[in-house]
Amino acid sequence: AVMAAVYPDLYAAVGVHSGLAYASAADVASAFAAMKHGPARPARPPADPRPLIVFHGDRDTTVAHANAAHLIDHVLAASNSNRRPGTAPAAVTSGGQVPGGQAYTRTRYQDLTGAPLAEGWIVHQGGHAWSGGAPHGSYTNPRGPDASAEFIRFFSEHPAPAPGR
Repeated sequence: AVMAAVYPDLYAAVGVHSGLAYASAADVASAFAAMKHGPARPARPPADPRPLIVFHGDRDTTVAHANAAHLIDHVLAASNSNRRPGTAPAAVTSGGQVPGGQAYTRTRYQDLTGAPLAEGWIVHQGGHAWSGGAPHGSYTNPRGPDASAEFIRFFSEHPAPAPGR
């Protein structure tokens, strides 16, 4: 989130798993506070946000689930800056369950033209672990939806523009 906010010209899209929004903290103490409770004050959104996919477990005790909402709010706030008041991005929510694993909720946000802005995945009963990770790994959750596959899908839907000549 930080790299894409500071260097938006280098990124076509952003993926964050169990993390903080850009400018949520100014130092180590405020970073730990934001991890536990979300930002103490509204963080400033990036000037030129990229399409974003976020994964977060709703039982994460290391990074509060509220941080996932702040990440998405940044993208939605920036997308709304050029529109009439009251014209919020469309949100489509669906749910599912990994066979033999955990349930999840996915919400996709798109602008008035249907272009995707953000996608948020909440892993129900998920802690602070990579969703869909290898069972022998540390901080992985093999019972959750496959975050790696979903990040790849999302990034392939948002390719970088061809460099200008």
